[in-house]
Amino acid sequence: MGEQPTVWGRVFALVHGEVSSDTLEAYRRAGNAVYDLLKQVEDQRLALKVQGVHPWKVEAATQVEFLCAWNAFALQTLGDEFLDADSRASPATVGYVPPVTARQVHTFYSQVEEWLSRARQAQSNPAYQLDVDVPADLPPWAEVEPCPGPHLDAMLAATRALRTHAEGAMAVFEVAGTPQERQNTVQQLRQLLADASTKAEYAQGLWGRDVPQELHEQIERHVKVALEEYYHLGQYLAVPRLLDRPQPRADRPASAIAHERRRPPGPGEPGFDPWCLTDPATHDAWKRDPQACETIALLWQYDPDPQRTLGLQEQIDAAYARGDLADATNRAGQRLGHDYCCPWAAIYVVRRPVTIGGRRLGTLQQFTLDVSAEGALKGEEFKREILVANFQPTTRIDYCNPREGGHDE
Repeated sequence: MGEQPTVWGRVFALVHGEVSSDTLEAYRRAGNAVYDLLKQVEDQRLALKVQGVHPWKVEAATQVEFLCAWNAFALQTLGDEFLDADSRASPATVGYVPPVTARQVHTFYSQVEEWLSRARQAQSNPAYQLDVDVPADLPPWAEVEPCPGPHLDAMLAATRALRTHAEGAMAVFEVAGTPQERQNTVQQLRQLLADASTKAEYAQGLWGRDVPQELHEQIERHVKVALEEYYHLGQYLAVPRLLDRPQPRADRPASAIAHERRRPPGPGEPGFDPWCLTDPATHDAWKRDPQACETIALLWQYDPDPQRTLGLQEQIDAAYARGDLADATNRAGQRLGHDYCCPWAAIYVVRRPVTIGGRRLGTLQQFTLDVSAEGALKGEEFKREILVANFQPTTRIDYCNPREGGHDE
């Protein structure tokens, strides 16, 4: 953890395509505050139990604090365990990790500060109201087949840590004096804990040093379900009313509302706005840029199916209008703005799970609409997709002119 690689270790790592973990270690250090916060939360829970306050009577902002602290803890634990597992598996390349591991760890760490900030806000403001939909799901898993052994090792280690704290929270939750009408919820929580623990134990039982590769998929499936269930359980134990309400609706395709509207005008039709994909906060400035005007015109000229492109933007606009999406911001709360490449589309963060363009987007994921004709003259397909990433501020600008093969500034 945080050790410096040897010269040969660096060479070996680079030959095998590994990347530096310096940035991830910085996120790790910054997120260590979640462990102190979790200790405070657990002490506070115990004090409330001693006072005979059952979970439904805990102040709303305190419940939100408990939930956000749990989510931050779970994600920090996953990130830490993935880094530790890689160091155990490849001690010679400490300080470097495979790209798929780096992506997965960054995905975990990128949400820690979001939850930690909300926990602190709820802690300091009795009237605080959460601005995202809960219970939240874990961030998406990196797509890799077969699942690397160190990843399985990390996930199993994380289940042990989450189980320990979930069992402690469950013991405190079962306070004397809980109303009879709430006992059904208590039973549901016990059932969820039992199922998560059973899956975790089964996966652990299958795991071993020389486990056949064909068992990796089965271990992966069980341990991922266990982690998701522990993640949800911690949120339910913090805010038990989440189990009182009807089950949340299935993700609404954002296309539902868009389909009810008449077809938007396309290129060459009256009323068409060629800047409709561009971040609304900046498109007036781009309109004054001759090179941007040329590139945006070429984008639509090379688009083989403008209605598909417009349909995606309509789905985004509908989800934004419903409050399912918001403008993505950085750690200081400042708007991230837009993608660096033409058409300079806005960057969004998901507040409530939603499906856009057939892609499911979960709470706190960031995305933008990635549209490009840059490879058109090379015979490449027109790009039109929802790009999910952890975006960072940049001064880079790319006009992505298909006739020039792209132009960076």
